[in-house]
Amino acid sequence: QYQGQTVASVGINNISMSTLDPMPFSRTLLIPDGPTISGNFESSDFLNMPTAAWTLKKIPEDERNHLLWYEAQQRRVFNRNDAVDTNVIAEGARFARHSLAIYSWVLYVYMNPVLGIPNLIYSRFAEFMHECGRDSKGHADSNQNTSSQHENSNFTSNSSDSFFCNVAHGNTIGDNWFHAHRNALLAHSGLDESDLIYANFNNKYNQMPYSIIIDHKWQSVILAIRGTLSLEDCLVDVLVHPDPLDELGRMYGFDGEGQYCHSGVLSCVKYILNDLERHGILDSLLTGVGAPYSHYALRITGHSLGGGCSVLLGYCMRQRFPNLRVIPISPPGGLMSWRLATECKDFVTSFVLDSDLVPRLSIQTMEQLRDEILEMIARIKVPKIQVVKTFVVKGVLGRNKETTNPEDLAYENSQLLHSKENIPQNSKFYEQMEKFKAIQQERKEKRGGYTNIKLFPPGKMVHLVKTGERRSVFQSVAKCMTCCTTNVGYEYTPVWVDNDDFNEIQVSPTMGFDHFPNRVCLEIERVAIAFGIDTSPGSSQQDREENETLRGTLF
Repeated sequence: QYQGQTVASVGINNISMSTLDPMPFSRTLLIPDGPTISGNFESSDFLNMPTAAWTLKKIPEDERNHLLWYEAQQRRVFNRNDAVDTNVIAEGARFARHSLAIYSWVLYVYMNPVLGIPNLIYSRFAEFMHECGRDSKGHADSNQNTSSQHENSNFTSNSSDSFFCNVAHGNTIGDNWFHAHRNALLAHSGLDESDLIYANFNNKYNQMPYSIIIDHKWQSVILAIRGTLSLEDCLVDVLVHPDPLDELGRMYGFDGEGQYCHSGVLSCVKYILNDLERHGILDSLLTGVGAPYSHYALRITGHSLGGGCSVLLGYCMRQRFPNLRVIPISPPGGLMSWRLATECKDFVTSFVLDSDLVPRLSIQTMEQLRDEILEMIARIKVPKIQVVKTFVVKGVLGRNKETTNPEDLAYENSQLLHSKENIPQNSKFYEQMEKFKAIQQERKEKRGGYTNIKLFPPGKMVHLVKTGERRSVFQSVAKCMTCCTTNVGYEYTPVWVDNDDFNEIQVSPTMGFDHFPNRVCLEIERVAIAFGIDTSPGSSQQDREENETLRGTLF
């Protein structure tokens, strides 16, 4: 039911629906296969049985009849007994952590409000003592060098004086004297200092911070790109108009003819490509003469805007690194044309957390939401104060339990709203709304045909669907402090979905928090733990020794 009308019909029989109701605001219902299902289910139970998911996908307005607005589509739920599914979750959990780490000290302190700053101060002090020729115990250490200095010497591009001591950090650009970005990145990811090959923290218009690190546990050279954090990044985000990829495709060996991409993403990718080519870091590590990690794979990851950049970078670099993999976390919905968004499924796997706003954002979905909100206001038949009262009493305070019976729900809505066919046309608001629509349509026509170009999220899509809730005192406090907008305490089940499943902005209390990089990372890791996957960060000494053994065997 939607706005008092039946908008979709799903033919499911022999299911005890009382135990399988979807979570509030969800468009997805999980159905275990087999005979009649009854009893109570935990969301983790779905991971141990063959399961199907029914999701409601909005029908485009030009294809929709007046009765049904949605079509029911069956999707496959991940199974922990499937080796491919397990590997996808393991990869997502591992590289979501790297996409979080590049956010550096801001997210580190946000996630560790008590110990974050003391930990960074201690790291800087220990580093200071080492740089000045002493370790933390005061012994002389002036001739000792880290094992990674010879690896980084070939592409040193900048140095800075540290506090009190004149020591160069050639593998880091744009950090402060406190080295907060660098030390927080290492703390986030559990990496050793020698694993950080290069980091560029400069953040200007069209310049996204990124890092290159070595992950011995996954035998990967990782290029991690930061997402939106500064005002400059927000300006890039709003460059949503499509730019053609014909020229870029010819330069880097992929078919971009007639294809388009988010304009802001394209400009950021050009900057990163130029910076990488100027230093030649990836070639030195993976393909050059005597490359120390030629037996490793290149993996590119990023969150949000960084996730969008990672996909286009993957297209540009795949000719040189044919075995690369791209793992975008919460990529933009209006990213690239359908062909490019689907042709990259062999090397791109995207992750989306529940009702996350950004993977659903595009010109079309924003216009659609705007028009539906205006129409909803025009349909209201009672004083606005009564609508607010209903929201406060039933939604915020929860004094009256909301009904789940379709007939009761339709009746309640009919008391508040006119039907879509009977919207009063003699009101001042309706006149203003129609005038506004005419002006917007005129502006759209003047801007040209590019506004009708549809862009989609990329690759194979993994949707973490909210299927349960872990109630606790901490969750209750978090909900109270965030006015019920937090997603802390919910349980999620991974489901394979299509690239056009996110063709509607799903208004939900958690639509903002579902995009936070720390929340996405932690929930993917929690799902991975449910699959029996080790999610410990960093690389162990055994991983490093195995790498040296493999290098000796190959070379």
